[in-house]
Amino acid sequence: MNNLIWVKIETLKYYNLLLKINNLSINVYDTKKCDNYIIIKIDDKDYKKLKKCLITYKCSIYNVTGKEKIKLILKKYKIFSVSVFFSIIILLIANNTIFKVDIKTNNENIKKLLYSELEKYELTSMRLKKSHNKVEKIVSKILNDNKDKIKWLEIKYDGLLMIVNVTEVINEEIVEQNNYCNIIASKDAKIISTNVYRGVQVKEINDYVNKGDVILSGSVIHNEEVKNLICASGEIYGEVWYKVKVEIPFSEKIKKYTGKNRYNLSVKINDDNYKIFKERLDVFDDDVKKLYKLNDFEINLVKEKEYQEKIIKLTEEEAYNKGISKAIEKINLMLDDDESILLKKVLKKEVNDSKIYLEIFIVTKESIGKLQIVREESPDDININ
Repeated sequence: MNNLIWVKIETLKYYNLLLKINNLSINVYDTKKCDNYIIIKIDDKDYKKLKKCLITYKCSIYNVTGKEKIKLILKKYKIFSVSVFFSIIILLIANNTIFKVDIKTNNENIKKLLYSELEKYELTSMRLKKSHNKVEKIVSKILNDNKDKIKWLEIKYDGLLMIVNVTEVINEEIVEQNNYCNIIASKDAKIISTNVYRGVQVKEINDYVNKGDVILSGSVIHNEEVKNLICASGEIYGEVWYKVKVEIPFSEKIKKYTGKNRYNLSVKINDDNYKIFKERLDVFDDDVKKLYKLNDFEINLVKEKEYQEKIIKLTEEEAYNKGISKAIEKINLMLDDDESILLKKVLKKEVNDSKIYLEIFIVTKESIGKLQIVREESPDDININ
């Protein structure tokens, strides 16, 4: 189907003009009559024919539709459109380019090693960023190839930066040779398991310890005399106790997203944020994606997600269970993978018209051993007779 255009023709004899146009076999889809002119909607391909045959009339294009309108707008704003297009391309390239690699370690040997490894996988400055999945695979390969030097590795992007967080493997032999140290309790607990590598066990399983108590000593004693000073090492696990207080209201507001989204651009200068286009939704959340960053200047793509607030009512049982789940979640955030919750018990429960109050006793299994360096020495300094 051809594009339709509106043509303005100056005349006072409207019906005579329409009759002439009909005789030219030009289809007229719509007409609008004004004081001294008429507007007709025709196929754009018929415009030249109309101008050629109606030479005594003053004809001009009044408005266009469809593809022709898009072409007209692009032609009118050609320079602006091209500038915007190339600006977006440049921003996208800049946003997906690594301008600087920042390795977070003071160990120069580890830095050199990581720079070499990252070069191997083309993760260096002025290279395009790789996807999250590819980065995770590269991290796994680097860790697998350097097990004796690197314990943990994380690579993440922050605007133009690629930040590399690393934890190096500590050479226990060097620590043991150079230092005299104990393993002490990092918190009040009851000891439930021990695995001693070096040192003298001072506290036994089922002993209660306070924070700072020595559990493994680096003093090797024989016949009540200190024969040697070493760096104690081992794994100590204990029962740790917590009282968690939570309040859960019986009614709460939740957000329900409608699926209606709008896009915007924002400019951030220092802590001030400005949106370029007018906000078109009444209630929404912003989902921000960084397009470009230079020092304290940012350009962001903003996805405005419309939501509706809905009030839900909880029964006493639902609020009770939610309170326990909230307390468990709070404690789990503090625990490592090898630590766990052993017991939970509600000590106190209070209910009023608006909320439920719970006090929950939670027992956990945690690693409680902490290295305490008593004295830093060279091997020649440690000489106990």
